Amino acid sequence: MNPFVELSLSQLESLRSAFQNGALKYGANAEGLRQQTLSAKQAQHLDKYLKERELSPAASIAIIEAILQTREGASNLALAQTLVVTGPEIENTEILKTGSRFIEVVQHARRELMLATFALYQGDQILAPIYQAMVQNPKLNVTLILNVPRKYGDTTLTEQVIEAYRRDFLTKHWPWEIRPKVYHFPASLHLKASDRASMHCKFVLADEERCFVTSANFTEAAQKKNIEVGIELSGSYEPKALSTYFKALIQGEILARLI
Repeated sequence: MNPFVELSLSQLESLRSAFQNGALKYGANAEGLRQQTLSAKQAQHLDKYLKERELSPAASIAIIEAILQTREGASNLALAQTLVVTGPEIENTEILKTGSRFIEVVQHARRELMLATFALYQGDQILAPIYQAMVQNPKLNVTLILNVPRKYGDTTLTEQVIEAYRRDFLTKHWPWEIRPKVYHFPASLHLKASDRASMHCKFVLADEERCFVTSANFTEAAQKKNIEVGIELSGSYEPKALSTYFKALIQGEILARLI
């Protein structure tokens, strides 16, 4: 194995500096390598590797920089794709709770925040972090996309179903004076059951930069107790693509304004 690969970040950076302008600028030896925080075994292995391949300081620098760039890319990928699981604790298994990840994404938002959910329960507790973010940042543009359901066999006028949901939302789920823009999917209210569709997705999206897509509804049970799986994406194309799609649904009036 290439001995450079086995070295830590600090060791690689120390070696790069030594090969560029330090003690290894004109060539390496075991003693000089040991002075760069390497162990005797690491220095001996690396010295043998360099001599066998007749690698110059410039070639060594190129190898080090390639390894550093690869590691940086791997770190960015780990940040960009984070699996989030809520459920019973399992020994030796790391659990990233849905509720805490939701709060992290909300707190990331500086310009705009979008949330979509199929079910909402005890919204005055679940949505409180969003309200707090709006208080702290009055310029924050918040959009909620909710599912307004029609129960099977219910023939109530659509306008009455919408008005009842609006009152319920402002009474139970968003009791604060500062209000977000709220939209729903009118297709969920067709009188004919076979024509109905649902706004079934669940996600929270901050600044078109960071999104958390999850199986969990924004209810206390889903956030804390159920077995739920989701993924957080950042530093990639997907958050902006998701935002663009839902903004187009709003612009095209496929989603309708509720509040």
